[in-house]
Amino acid sequence: MDGRGELGQRGEAIAEAFLRALRYRVLARNFRCRAGEIDIVAQEGNQLVFVEVRSRRGQRQGTALESVTPRKQAQVVRVARHFLAQRGLGECDSRFDVIGVDFAVDPPDVAHVQHAFDAGG
Repeated sequence: MDGRGELGQRGEAIAEAFLRALRYRVLARNFRCRAGEIDIVAQEGNQLVFVEVRSRRGQRQGTALESVTPRKQAQVVRVARHFLAQRGLGECDSRFDVIGVDFAVDPPDVAHVQHAFDAGG
């Protein structure tokens, strides 16, 4: 792995495969708008799931899951609102998950936290 970008892309690919294995339907990857980006938008049953993926090579600077700060959470919520508005979905049933991918081990360890935060922060 060369840089952070490549690490992040690999982490997102692993997270997407992880979600697909759980029978989530992936609707979008790297959804971008003026408010920022959401790594993965998926559907589980009737619920939309906005997923922030964090990749790490170790835990020197904390775990991947710990790195999703309140500021990042607020940004993800703003982007999710853009996604919903753009698709005319209004206030559908949705949640925010975080997937951490740890590359310090082989194969990489995947940690999935459902309902990691809510739209209220």
